[in-house]
Amino acid sequence: MDACLAFAVIEAGGGAAALGLVLMGGLLVFIAVTPAAGVLADRLPRLSIIVACQIICGVCQLVAAVLVLRGAAEVWSLVALQMVAGAAGAFFQPAVKGLVPQLVPPAVKGLVPQLVPPGPMLSHANALLQIADNAVAILGPGLAGLVIALSSPGIILAWDGATFLASAALFRTLRLPPSPRRERRRFLADLGEGWAAGVSVLGPVYATRYLDGAVGWGLVTSAIGIGLACGSITSPLFPPTRVGRLMCLAPIPVALPLIGMATGAPLLALAGAGALTGAGGTLQLIAWTSYLQQAIPAEQLSRIVATNALIATLLVPVAYAMAGPAAEVVGVRGVLGGCAVIVLGGAAFAACSRDVRQLIKAT
Repeated sequence: MDACLAFAVIEAGGGAAALGLVLMGGLLVFIAVTPAAGVLADRLPRLSIIVACQIICGVCQLVAAVLVLRGAAEVWSLVALQMVAGAAGAFFQPAVKGLVPQLVPPAVKGLVPQLVPPGPMLSHANALLQIADNAVAILGPGLAGLVIALSSPGIILAWDGATFLASAALFRTLRLPPSPRRERRRFLADLGEGWAAGVSVLGPVYATRYLDGAVGWGLVTSAIGIGLACGSITSPLFPPTRVGRLMCLAPIPVALPLIGMATGAPLLALAGAGALTGAGGTLQLIAWTSYLQQAIPAEQLSRIVATNALIATLLVPVAYAMAGPAAEVVGVRGVLGGCAVIVLGGAAFAACSRDVRQLIKAT
């Protein structure tokens, strides 16, 4: 949905700098709120947090849709809405990751509901969730690009808001076992225990200048969705035992679209690179999430997940803020090439650590 928001900003007359500001607003709040959100997700009912977050995100998208459709959207209003949505996202991620080991199937007469057990079944459950999460990513971006080209990004924002509200209603149907009692501790003690990107901004700008705008970028993002789906489907068939090696190798496909855009590769080549990016990313996500869910006690899981998410996104606002101005100095393709070098350098740096390379699947 960042792509839809990107074209909404561009349609309103903003450039890469304005888009970076809009995207950075939500991320700054996400980073500020995430540590506390992880602690609260361990203390409060996770399902209630998830439902509330989905409702908040839905309302934010619907308000943004109304502003865009009426031609009243301004950068400051989109920034404010993204900040509220960013706060909701900070609470949603640790809550939903901590919820998976608690999930039980719908009540069946004569059977006692069972938790998702650790081991392969937990990895399969995460893979199934990714399949459902990525299914829309296959056709969604392409259709969104077509709708944007024919009408307005506001239509897609409205649809996105409606799906958030529908998601909240579906989450309410889940049944969970009672949460185990845990020792009451000070909030700061729990917080301390939790501590024990250029393509989002420049991709739509690149598509506007060098491709055919929203339609071309929609094709690339749809290819990423196909890769995500393929990775989700194949993950249960080939569960990784060397999680650390996968973490080191998975960033390599992420650099391929950046290299392709930096070198002026044709649209089909960019789409192929996007598919590899999606496949690598979802394999990495499933393996790492399953590892954390098996290695970390359930009553501490959400804050650990929150800390992990915080570390992973700390530099993203910096990239959003710098991408636009840097593109004005060295060009869009120059910045994209630099981003590719950073991605590959990070993978090489991680691979230099023996502890990372030898990380294996939890038992």
